[in-house]
Amino acid sequence: MKTIVIYAPQNAVGMSIMLISELCWYAARKTEATTGESSNILVVSPAGRNLICSNNMSLPVSDRIAELLNADAVFLAAFWGGVEQAVSDNRDLKPLLIELDKRGVPIAAVSTGTFFLAESGLLDAKVATTYPPFVGEFESRYPAVKLRPNRAITDAGGLYCANGIPAGCDLTVSIIELLFGPDVARQTSRAFLTGFSRDYALANVALDGQKYHGDRQVLTAQQWMERNYGGPVRMIAIAADVGMSPRNFSRRFKQVTNESPHDYLRRVRIEAAKDLFRDRDLSLSEIADRFGYRDPGSFLKAFRRETGLTPGEFRDQFRQEAL
Repeated sequence: MKTIVIYAPQNAVGMSIMLISELCWYAARKTEATTGESSNILVVSPAGRNLICSNNMSLPVSDRIAELLNADAVFLAAFWGGVEQAVSDNRDLKPLLIELDKRGVPIAAVSTGTFFLAESGLLDAKVATTYPPFVGEFESRYPAVKLRPNRAITDAGGLYCANGIPAGCDLTVSIIELLFGPDVARQTSRAFLTGFSRDYALANVALDGQKYHGDRQVLTAQQWMERNYGGPVRMIAIAADVGMSPRNFSRRFKQVTNESPHDYLRRVRIEAAKDLFRDRDLSLSEIADRFGYRDPGSFLKAFRRETGLTPGEFRDQFRQEAL
């Protein structure tokens, strides 16, 4: 049995709670119908058993905050109002989040819910995003966090942030995939998210969790590749730029990322190419050229090796899921 817990803060945005709950309920129902495995979806709040949301809507919730520690995944719903008051009202959440992170439980914060993750210290030196009107206050309050306000979703090694409700729905489907598998996630997305705008680059998210190794030189090389993947890339030059010999660079890179520099660059290019196949009607040759492949056939082989699909099959699958 899977247990999903949605944490509803004082003065919560009711929509953020209900959308997460509906998506998880649907995924749990589909899973039970096919496998017989049931799931438990709980909404807990420090507000007691009758949560009054920011729009004065009343929601029945559990006051057993410790239920968070029994979760297979935790969502932090959004609040509305002053940050100082929200942090104070939800101060008992901090030690629970720290314990959940130690256990490797995925934590997904939606919109202003990201403040609770940052307040716990878990996001220090890690990437995050938050609700755009609160960016200035977030940066001022948590200077140690690598805030990326232009990103809709971030993944800091199992600590996920979404900058608003639409991105929060996509993030919820990603957590559903972790818990219930890709088939259930696709069914959930088709049932609920038709028409949602996905104008952010998923490629940025796919590689986030591979950067918390503490090797600054390798991280610099990773970031350079992610900015310059479209042109010619010489690993000898990157190694020199970060102050290492080519042999030592290759060894260190693989040691901390579990991939060679060439494999990492290929994956960066393929993840970026996926976004183009999703959003633009470009030919294989046009996309291959954008990612430094002079020979479309080489790009085709690399794409198939990474995804198990041809570009055409990938595009057809994505379009079918969007119907």
